[in-house]
Order: sequence, then C-alpha cells, then structure tokens
Amino acid sequence: MRVLLIGGGHTHVVALRQLARNPAPRIDLHLVSPEPTTSYSGLLPGHIAGHWPRETLEIPLDPLCRAAGATLHTTEVVHLDPETRTAMFADGNPFTFDYASLDIGAIAAIDAPESLANHGIPVKPLGIFADRWSQFLANVRSESRPPHAAIIGAGAAGIELALSMKYHLDSLRLKQPVCVSLIERSDDILPGGNDRLRKPLSKALDRVGVKVRTAASVTNATDTMLNLDSGAQVPACFIALATGAQPYPWLAQTGLTTHEGFVVVDPTLRSVSHPAIFACGDTAHLGYNPRPKAGVFAVRQGPVLADQIGRLARGEALTTYRPQSSYLKLISLGERRALADKWGLTFNLPGLWCLKRYIDLKFMEN
Repeated sequence: MRVLLIGGGHTHVVALRQLARNPAPRIDLHLVSPEPTTSYSGLLPGHIAGHWPRETLEIPLDPLCRAAGATLHTTEVVHLDPETRTAMFADGNPFTFDYASLDIGAIAAIDAPESLANHGIPVKPLGIFADRWSQFLANVRSESRPPHAAIIGAGAAGIELALSMKYHLDSLRLKQPVCVSLIERSDDILPGGNDRLRKPLSKALDRVGVKVRTAASVTNATDTMLNLDSGAQVPACFIALATGAQPYPWLAQTGLTTHEGFVVVDPTLRSVSHPAIFACGDTAHLGYNPRPKAGVFAVRQGPVLADQIGRLARGEALTTYRPQSSYLKLISLGERRALADKWGLTFNLPGLWCLKRYIDLKFMEN
C-alpha cells in the first residue's frame, strides 16, 4: 500500500514519529516537502524574542523519515488528482499512490494593497519568516536600518510577535529609538476573542511600549513606512503579516470538496468527497465539528493519522478523531513570561513561561 504524505506539517511529523515506534505492515511510505526541515510554530515567538537560536525551530525530516521507513522527496506538489490518485511534483514527475494525506499548512491572508503584499513578510512559512527577521536584526545592528517594525493583524499570533519583537529590539540597547507597531482593522485587538484575555494582553502591550492602532487599514506600504486610511504614517522597515490563514490556491483545482478553500474532512480525517485523501492541520476543515486553526489540533491529529494508516494496511475499520472542546492557550509576552487561558479563566503566573518552554521543547525531543 503506497501512502504519500504531502507536506511537513505538525500532523505528519507526529504521525511519522508514531509509525517509527509502531510500524504499519506492508506500507510503502513517502513524504514530500519543499524543504529538508520543518519549523515548529510553538518556538517561533521565543526565537523572535531572542530566547532560542534559529536552529532550535527546525525538525530535520530525513532522519524522521528513515526512522519511520519512509522516503523523503525534497520538492513540492503542484497538482493533485484524487480521481487517478496522482500527485504532480514541481519537477514534472507524476507520483501515483493508494492513499495520500495533505498537511501543507496555510498562507497569510492578504486583503490589502499590492504594495503591502510586496513589502510584507507572511508569518507562514515559518522558516522564511525567521530568516527574514534574522536579516533585519543584522541590518539593525549594523545601523543600516532603523529598529522600526510593524505587525499587521492583532490576533494572538500578532500580539505574541509584537511583544517578542519589542523585547528583542529593546535588549539590543540601540542608539536609535525602537518603534514596534501593531495594526488591526477591527475595533479592538484579539478580534473574536474575549475580554478576560484581551485586557491583560492590552496591558502587556502598553507596558512595553508597543504602539497599537485599531480600526486601521493600510493603504500603502514602502520599505520604510506604512500609510493608514486615517492619514497616519507608521515607520516600518520590517512588516510582519499575521493576517489569518488562507489555503494554497492549487487546492481549489483538485476537485476535493472545500470550505473557504480548505479540504472538508469527516471524523476519520478523510475527504468527504474522495476517501483516498486525508487532510490534517491547517489544511483541513473539520466539517463535522469546525475548530479554529491552531497547532494543538494538528499535533493531536498526528497519532490518529498514524493509526488510520495502520488500520488501512490491516484492512480494519478506521477510528475517529474527536477534537477537544477546550485547550490550554499559552501566549508568550516577549520576556520570559506567559499568559494561560483555559476553562474560561486567564492566568498570569511566574511559572507559565517555564511550562510553555517544557511543552515546546518536549515536542521537539519526541
């Protein structure tokens, strides 16, 4: 049974680890990924803040594949035909399979002027974003660029990035004043969130001097400045796009049933229209129980996907994935502190950053 895992997302990483520990019988397993490593999202804020070196984010895929008995193809899929069960690689070679799983993540949703798309740096893919941040820091240290950064999108990810960037730039003790701005088109930060979390995050942003602009949209961007619809100008030599997720465009050409471009799956993680195709992580829309795009769901789907592959190989009925109704949110505050949110309660305690560090590093070690 030939199985193709498309993308090196968190679900596929966990599934490969499970299959390395509990190999499935008679499986010809393949992973295709454009890069030989994949970046772990949980450690990104800490890296941006300067707590972790760049290499800490990376999970090498080749040893992971070898441990699971899989073949790694360092390229990308540009088209998928679920009817013929064929994937087309970027080098023009077709690849046939019995089953495939999609875990390619998502890209930044940019509903903004072309100039912002040209100058902004999407948070995803994480590796590219981290590399661009490192280059910006090098330019700041050499004084070839001023320490001016802006984040578009004040969801939890955007807030984490704003706090992390401000902390790191402040720690450099530069001659030029640091300016970090957080821009949100909604009337408040954390749109769709709750006040119990919004209030402490607002205080954290205010305490460190992040300039928050809500009910604001970018009308034009240059390599040093953002122009807002209010007429205000925001200095920005590094522009991070934390504007939510949208699917990769080529998914729309597959014929798979989608919701807002994401592959609709049933409780087994199979496509509702093409059962030979699975979808996981940010690539999937849980049609039976919609959940937000969050890494915790992608990680929890990994053991389920590995189990499904084994069950298919043994000719057994598939199991079901039941996403948790509540989960622990740990939000970095730039410095070695974090907020926790769960069960309708928000906690701001000294040990929470250590808890987040333990969870994130444990994921990397497993």
